[in-house]
Amino acid sequence: MHRRDLLKGLSLMLGGSISTACSQALSVPPSRREISAQGYSVVQREIAHICADLIMPETDTPGALDAGVGDFIDYVVAVWYRPEELEQFLGGLDRLQAQSLRNHGKAFAALTEQEQAVLLQAEESAGDPAEAFGSGDYFSQIKELTVVGYYTSEVGSKEERSYIPMPGRYDGYHKIAAGDRQWSS
Repeated sequence: MHRRDLLKGLSLMLGGSISTACSQALSVPPSRREISAQGYSVVQREIAHICADLIMPETDTPGALDAGVGDFIDYVVAVWYRPEELEQFLGGLDRLQAQSLRNHGKAFAALTEQEQAVLLQAEESAGDPAEAFGSGDYFSQIKELTVVGYYTSEVGSKEERSYIPMPGRYDGYHKIAAGDRQWSS
């Protein structure tokens, strides 16, 4: 599969919009990325990784962290986020931690998965649904990082989606049955 084709498909899935930071990160092959947790604290990093795994949990396919999304997040945060994007992202993670402490009296990472999910759902409903990925609040950023990181990983493009090198003739009216995976060719 060619990266350019994958990015075109991914762009359509995200409504035609990928942030500059993610776009720049994708221009660097995974083997040349220097993964670093530089740019944010251990607690903030842990919260970001937990959020990614809650957004795309393990089911019959690997979850976000198993697909390497944590490394992708670390790379984008450390290398490609502009100062204002980084400030927004880290401020949101800090607010999520503060909300956890207020509501439950313990750190976000110490909450049960159900409690974490409830906090994330509250964050999602607090955001403006009209905002596109990467242009709004930190929760839009974490969703974008998770989706882009997942579907551009080998796991996301080969296990989540069906890889069919030559799907056959063009059929503009092909019906996809419920539960079938999209093609990734």
